[in-house]
Amino acid sequence: MRNVLSSHVKGLSRRLSPGESKLVAACFVGAVFGMFLSWSALDTLSWRTSVAQNDWTTQERWLVFTGTVVLGGLVFFMRKHFGHGGIVGLLRTGIAGLWVLFLAGVITGTLNMPLWGTTFGVIIIAGTIAKSPLVALSGVGALALVHWLCRPWQIERRSIFGYGEMEF
Repeated sequence: MRNVLSSHVKGLSRRLSPGESKLVAACFVGAVFGMFLSWSALDTLSWRTSVAQNDWTTQERWLVFTGTVVLGGLVFFMRKHFGHGGIVGLLRTGIAGLWVLFLAGVITGTLNMPLWGTTFGVIIIAGTIAKSPLVALSGVGALALVHWLCRPWQIERRSIFGYGEMEF
């Protein structure tokens, strides 16, 4: 009995493989972009002269926090679509990136303002990206970085489970 319990404890404290650590880094990149996108959306919606002012309300802090957590979490949950090779892999990454943005708008909007936020969250994200080319370019850069960071995880997964390159 003692050996069974000790093996479970050892199993919980294992180290991450190189691919898994890159996957964690990809989620972190998604979270940082989510924070930047939320901050930019707050700037789009704000009546202030600058979002960089120190007197943020609790709702504004909550908006940035939920955007950060939701986008990082969505990168994790959509991880099987990132990191594939070839043109199909790039196309798949682009479609998954659009899905992540859509779901981030719906979920973050719902967490910030139920019903209204669910409806207008995606529109606010689209307006923020259309308003600022810097946000759009950083989104493309973050998506490319997430794709690049997920590549080793996909290679590890394929070597362990025997999935082919084109297998969905």
